[in-house]
Amino acid sequence: MNSVLSEQIAEILNPILDAEGYELVEINLSQMGNGIVQLVAERLDTKNITIDDCVKITKLAAVRLDIEDIIKHAYNLEVTSPGIDRKLKKFSHFMHYKGFDANIELRSPVDGRTKIKCQLGGVSGDETIKFRMIENGEPKKEEVIVDFSNIRRAKLILTDKLINASQNNQI
Repeated sequence: MNSVLSEQIAEILNPILDAEGYELVEINLSQMGNGIVQLVAERLDTKNITIDDCVKITKLAAVRLDIEDIIKHAYNLEVTSPGIDRKLKKFSHFMHYKGFDANIELRSPVDGRTKIKCQLGGVSGDETIKFRMIENGEPKKEEVIVDFSNIRRAKLILTDKLINASQNNQI
């Protein structure tokens, strides 16, 4: 039910947000209390999302969701950024965050492991992700290549390098 509703919300909001320069990264639905519809969004120009951006997205989304009336119960609408130590959900995220550290959970093991701490090495055009496993705080020399479809979850690791890049609008 939630995944169907999330897909419907995405179908409605993606064209509107895209036209305004935003990307809907994730939709989280909660049934607690009145229910919460949380939209996780970012700017297409890769600049840091601001409070003003969140307000604009909230207004756009609220109007459209009220018009479409697909949510049949009372709810609170929240808009947030993915955060600095964000989840990596799309193939393009792995290229964008090349050189940064991440925790990746795989569906099928690589070198006997499904949970990997690594440094992202970019992508190949054929839907593969490249990375170097991190051991003892340093990335190994050999590069590992996995299919994007083998990635169950991935999330950036908060490091000084990531913080500095974010503060300088380099990511």
